[in-house]
Amino acid sequence: MGLREALQPTSSEQINLRDDLSAGTNVTLHFVLLGGLAWASGQPFLFPSLGPSAYLLATGDNPRAEGAYHVIGGHAVAALCGLIAYLVLADGLVVVDAFDQGERFSTDVARLVLSGIVAMVLTTVGMLWSNTNHPAACATTLIVALGLMSTLLEAVIIVVAVALLVWFHGVIVDRVQDFFGVEPEDPR
Repeated sequence: MGLREALQPTSSEQINLRDDLSAGTNVTLHFVLLGGLAWASGQPFLFPSLGPSAYLLATGDNPRAEGAYHVIGGHAVAALCGLIAYLVLADGLVVVDAFDQGERFSTDVARLVLSGIVAMVLTTVGMLWSNTNHPAACATTLIVALGLMSTLLEAVIIVVAVALLVWFHGVIVDRVQDFFGVEPEDPR
């Protein structure tokens, strides 16, 4: 098989314009809400790990998203584990500042690396023990553990933002999909 054939979508991977536009619209609705809230409040209600969670919700019912318990619970576990690791190992440090120094074998970078490792271990075990498996939450734990959103208030905002995302999807986006008949037929 040549490169061209390998890159061609299989019949199950064909573009479904209706589903794909629906998913794009759904993600837009999610982020208009959270972006507006961030803009109005001046608080970080938008952060990188919301992207994968919104994508999973927007692309249709799929075991990867696993519902509110997994999405909210996974991010809650991640925020808590990231905060614990950060406060114990890297309190006061921010990853972008530490790497800005360009110093090799930096103690600050080492502390942040350890914080990230410990946060990932705690989050992995915590999600498995609580059965809140949500892969996107692993990005959340690193956001917190690396000092990007590492205050208690910011950890609470993370969980509230995720809960709002899930609520908004279930109450508003699902109704919009039903009203216009655009719920994705082929979850991916």
